[in-house]
Amino acid sequence: MPVAAAPVAAAAPRPRLVGAGARRIAPRPIAAPLQRGVKLEPLDAKLVRMLDLQTQILERLRAKLDLDNIPIERLGDEDLWQKAERAIVDLVETLDTSGELPKYIDQNTLIKETLNEALGLGPLEDLLADDKVDEIVVDRRDRILVGTGGSLRGSGKAFSSDDVLERVVERLVAPTGHEISEAMPVVDVRLRDGSRLTAAVPPVAVRGAYLTLRKPRTAGQTLSDLVGAGGMSQAMADFLMTCIAARRNLLVCGGPGSGKSGVVAALAAASPDGERVVSVEEVNELALKRDEWVPLEARLPDGKLPAVELPQLVRAALRMHPDRLVVGDVRGGEAFDLAAALGSSIDGAIASVMGEGAQAALARLGAMAQLAAGDQAELAVRELVAGAFDVALHVVRYADGHSRVVAIEEVLGTREGGFDTQPIFAYRGGDDGYGATGAVPRFYGDLESRGIQADQSLFRA
Repeated sequence: MPVAAAPVAAAAPRPRLVGAGARRIAPRPIAAPLQRGVKLEPLDAKLVRMLDLQTQILERLRAKLDLDNIPIERLGDEDLWQKAERAIVDLVETLDTSGELPKYIDQNTLIKETLNEALGLGPLEDLLADDKVDEIVVDRRDRILVGTGGSLRGSGKAFSSDDVLERVVERLVAPTGHEISEAMPVVDVRLRDGSRLTAAVPPVAVRGAYLTLRKPRTAGQTLSDLVGAGGMSQAMADFLMTCIAARRNLLVCGGPGSGKSGVVAALAAASPDGERVVSVEEVNELALKRDEWVPLEARLPDGKLPAVELPQLVRAALRMHPDRLVVGDVRGGEAFDLAAALGSSIDGAIASVMGEGAQAALARLGAMAQLAAGDQAELAVRELVAGAFDVALHVVRYADGHSRVVAIEEVLGTREGGFDTQPIFAYRGGDDGYGATGAVPRFYGDLESRGIQADQSLFRA
C-alpha cells in the first residue's frame, strides 16, 4: 500500500531584529537631480580631415627629425621648434603641390596644430591660454570638454591620435618629477603653474589616455562673491561671518565637483587679518591672498622619495599652533586625529568631506575615525566627531553650473545610530530661494557677552 508523502513544512520566517539588537542603516542621501553629462555632436568632417593630415605630417616629421629619441626636457628648445616648424611648412607645401591638401584647409592652422602636437600640448595649448577656461576634461582623443564657471561644454577640438594624447599627458607630468607609464598608469599631481592634473593611461585607461586639468584660482572667492553669484543669501553669509568671529568649527560637505573647495576658500578668506592660516590638502587648490598662509600638500611616492600622506600632515599642522586650521577633503585616518584635536584644543577650524548633507558627512567622518581608532567604542568615537564641529554646510552644484549652499545645520550631538543636527538655513529653490528655519544656534546665547555682534533677527523664518 503506498505511503502518503509527508506534508512539506513551510519555511520558517526569518527573524527580524528589533529592540536593542537592531541596527538600522539609514538610506544613503542622493544629491538633488541634476542634468549630468555633456552630449557632444560628432566632429565636423573638415576637422576630421585636418586631423588625418596632421597624422600624416607627424609621421614624416618624426622620421625626419628623430623626434622619438629627443628627451622630453628638450622639447621646449627654441631651435628645435624653429627646425620643426620649417620642416612642417615644407611638408604642407608638398601636400598642397600634390593636390592632397583640400582647399578648405587653412594652412596656417594646420601648421600650428601639427607643431603643437609634435612638441607641445596639442589642442590644449589654446585652451590653457584661454583665461575663461578653468577646467579641461579629455575623455578620449576626440572628446575634449572645457569648464567655464562650473559648467562643462564641448571644445570643438580633438587630438589627431591616441598616441599624441598619451605623449601630451607624459609632457604634462614630466616637469613634476613624477612618472606616468604602463608601470605607473595613474597620477594626481599639481603642475608648476598650480594646476591640478589627474590622468590615466593604458592599460588602466582602456579607451586611451584620460585627463582632468583644473587651472589654479587666481583669486579665491569671498563670501560676498558667493552671495553675488547666488550661492547663498546675505543672511547666511552674515551668520557664517559670526561663526568665523566666534571661532566655531565648520564642516563643508557635498559631492564630487560640488564646489566645496570654493566655499572652504571663502570661509578661510574671512578669517581676521593677521591670523596665521595653516591649510592641509592632498593637492593644493586653495588660493588665499594673505601673507599669513602656510599651505601644506601631501606627496605621492615617486619611486625615489616616500609618500607624505594626509594624516602625517594633519598631525604636523596641529603642532604648528595654527590660528586657523583648514583641512581639505578629509578621506582617511586623519579623521580621528582631526576630531580629537577639534574637540579639545583647536577652534575656528574649517574642514571639508564628501557627503550629501550633514548627517551623511558626519557619519562618514565617524566611520573613518572609527577605522583609525581601532578598538575604541563606536559611541565614543561618534561623540568625538559630534563634539569636533559646530556647524555643517551642504554644497550642491546645479545644472546651471552654479554651486549653492543648500543647507546650514548646527551639530547638536549624537542620537541612537547617528548624529543630532538642526537646520538653520535651507535653500528651497524657485522663487522661495534661501530662508531661515526659525531655529537659533545654541552658541548665540553668550556671544554678546564676549563682545561679538550676534544679530538673531537673521533666523526669523
